[in-house]
Amino acid sequence: MKSLLTAMCILSLLSACTTSRPYHFYILSTQPQGASEARSTPATQVALRVTLPSLVDRSEMILDTSADGVIVLEHERWAAPLADLVTQTLARDLERRRSDLLVAAQSVNYGSGPVVKVAVDVVQMTVHRSERASIETHWRILDPRTGKDEMGGEVFSAPIRQDGYAAVAQALSECLGLLADRLVGQMR
Repeated sequence: MKSLLTAMCILSLLSACTTSRPYHFYILSTQPQGASEARSTPATQVALRVTLPSLVDRSEMILDTSADGVIVLEHERWAAPLADLVTQTLARDLERRRSDLLVAAQSVNYGSGPVVKVAVDVVQMTVHRSERASIETHWRILDPRTGKDEMGGEVFSAPIRQDGYAAVAQALSECLGLLADRLVGQMR
């Protein structure tokens, strides 16, 4: 009985000594930030599909330490699945650049009319804290209205301008904004 009491006291002391760090949650933001322009009646429906590498498609934020290593930040997390955040942010970025677009996930049923299909494969997402964030992407745009099939790929990067993990989310948002600029340039 005495050993049980001693063990319970030790466990109690150990649990009192541990501190729990709070979790911080981040989102991606539409670029450029600020009020968006008035939208026209969307004339072009776009089905967007985005894929991410499994290494970064997780709830924890991932930082690159070198060519061979990463850090998984247990207490710095995405507020939603990262693939969803990237898809939603890129969709809003495209709509902000062209008010005639209505962008939704590829699974949405549009009904009648031609739908432009945009598939984006994020091949690599790299974040070096206090330096740069970058995304390497490949994309394909199928436009049934014109019969065009555009493909491309590029690396988009943005500096991490401040300390803190919110700056990582901001830099990744800027990378998605640059990708949106490029995709809109390829859509006729």
